[in-house]
Amino acid sequence: MTDSLRNPGDGPPGSRPRVIRWLEAVELAVGALLLVMIFALMLVQALQRHLPVDSWVWVGELARYGLVWLGFALTGYLMGRDEHITLKLVDLVARGWAMRSVWVLSNLVVAAAAATFAYGAAELVFGPSPQTTPALGIPLTLTYVIPMAGLALAALRSLANAVLMPGPPSSELPPTAAENSEEPNR
Repeated sequence: MTDSLRNPGDGPPGSRPRVIRWLEAVELAVGALLLVMIFALMLVQALQRHLPVDSWVWVGELARYGLVWLGFALTGYLMGRDEHITLKLVDLVARGWAMRSVWVLSNLVVAAAAATFAYGAAELVFGPSPQTTPALGIPLTLTYVIPMAGLALAALRSLANAVLMPGPPSSELPPTAAENSEEPNR
């Protein structure tokens, strides 16, 4: 791919705006904290099974919520760095303006979907709900705050990708047959 279509995210840290770098650091820190929380809670669960103590049901519930929150908390980070699940078939075929068109269209579609989901999560957060989680007693409306924020950030990052970034990061071409050939055993 030509250098004019490289994502500034592939360059040195100063190539992206400071606000974006700060936001990425916060998103990554939240993801790391959630990962540590999940690990600690699972460790507590494992210890409870082998020790003669009463088990805390809320530990498993919070670990499961943490896993869901981890996925949603990192959606904006992954969108901004183009590290989400993608199908790179078009990257191997399209070049120039066709690649830019696909890049912009796909980011706009993702932004629209993420914004729609964020709106749905906002309705769940700000709507009245008398339900609480079974073990922790947390109002269910609060459990949707992190998915709402993560999806809103994913929508914003997709829009930023479509408008500010000149194109996707350079795709790695599949290795040629010569590179894959194995040396014969001697």
